[in-house]
Amino acid sequence: MTALKIEEQVRSEFNKREKTSAKKETLTLGGSGPSHEFDLYEKDKLIGGVSTSPWLNKPNGAGKRSNNTGGQDRASAELLWLSLWQGQERRVHILTDKEMASRIFRKYQGAVFPNRIEIYHFDAQSVAFHLIGTL
Repeated sequence: MTALKIEEQVRSEFNKREKTSAKKETLTLGGSGPSHEFDLYEKDKLIGGVSTSPWLNKPNGAGKRSNNTGGQDRASAELLWLSLWQGQERRVHILTDKEMASRIFRKYQGAVFPNRIEIYHFDAQSVAFHLIGTL
């Protein structure tokens, strides 16, 4: 399944679970500031991102796996975008790789964020969301 299909599945299942109608939407920060495409947005209710990258890259020809620093950076950047958003919406970041969700949460746990951000792992096989923690 492609990353876009997984993202659509996450959005659909999260909307069912939370009784929301969040959609993907590009929003401008601060009126004339930079814009960002959020994977989940419902005005006055919810804003969030979905990350499908694994913590480690797929094995190379020698069977070794390396840090997926690009995926880790994108997951971290989503926290920045959610922090820059000035609305009162509930903030969520949903990651489809359990190790990525756990490690991103641990990396930023204890940091002071201007608004709470809920970190979830979405298990596609069981179609279940697991709250990892709140930053």
